[in-house]
Amino acid sequence: MKTILLTNDDGYFSAGIQSLKEYLSEDYNVYIAAPDKERSAVSMALTINRPLRIQKIREKEYAVDGTPVDCVNVALQKILPRRPDMVVSGLNLGENLSEDIFFSGTVGAAFSAYLYDIPALAVSLISDKLSLSNGKFNIEDGVKITGRILRQLLELPEIRVVYNVNIPYQCNGKIVVTAPGNKRYKPEIIEKTDPRGQNYYWIGTGNPISRGGKNTDVWAVKNGFVSISPLKYDLTNLKIMKKIAGRFDEI
Repeated sequence: MKTILLTNDDGYFSAGIQSLKEYLSEDYNVYIAAPDKERSAVSMALTINRPLRIQKIREKEYAVDGTPVDCVNVALQKILPRRPDMVVSGLNLGENLSEDIFFSGTVGAAFSAYLYDIPALAVSLISDKLSLSNGKFNIEDGVKITGRILRQLLELPEIRVVYNVNIPYQCNGKIVVTAPGNKRYKPEIIEKTDPRGQNYYWIGTGNPISRGGKNTDVWAVKNGFVSISPLKYDLTNLKIMKKIAGRFDEI
């Protein structure tokens, strides 16, 4: 039986990860190592200025008082008895499209597995509304679709790859392979004053603008498709690399 490590950035008690664990446990040996509370938008942050605490909730399930990447590192080195066949980060309650991959703790956890040469799947659910505070998420369909995708990916030999999946609320069940589209943020900075007269600032998301032609993740979810984008770690701009070659001293 193959072993799956589940993590997320919504926290151990999120309905997304708990429902996914229950569903996948029918076919796989499933472990959870997830943050003890929400750690959204922390990307690949590591906790290096204090010790980490691990709480065993029940058999094969652990809550860590750190980031999603902390959870993956601790699980792989101190918790799991063997190397997992796949790390699955999710189900995240909220989209991770396009430029979100640079901020997302969900995707960050998946890339942490990538550094261990373990294939990883980051899965996010898109709500029925723009607002996460009052939107609904289709967790029931999400776990089933994740199971379908996981079965296919476990048959592949590739290890240095992260698969970023986004599942729309109204989903037609079809899965399309996409490239990241374009999603630009202009965060709203809210300034207020605390009871001691000091200014403080709250960073919001503002109203991000998403664009993308056919075969991008933005296009896919807008048209009711499940989007799966294969990602790699190399961000080298080869065009600029060639352009500046020879302008600097090279060894």
